Amino acid sequence: MQALSRSLYARLIPSGKSAEFFGFYNMLGKFAAVVGPLMVGVVSLASGDHRLGILSIIILFVAGGWLLLKVDVAAGEQASKKLG
Repeated sequence: MQALSRSLYARLIPSGKSAEFFGFYNMLGKFAAVVGPLMVGVVSLASGDHRLGILSIIILFVAGGWLLLKVDVAAGEQASKKLG
């Protein structure tokens, strides 16, 4: 999954700005590494059930999937070629 997301991301960014964009991409990865476990912990403490804490991650997957459905890959590739 990570290889696919990085390859799609590489297709959408301008060629001359890959370091800046991948720096931002990596920062979001670090943010996700904090938000996911924090969310599991908060839901587990609030509900008293660790299984509900794990299931709360589904919210993040659904939100991410919804955002990916909104991405117009063809338009992004054209825009990156114009900028790069």
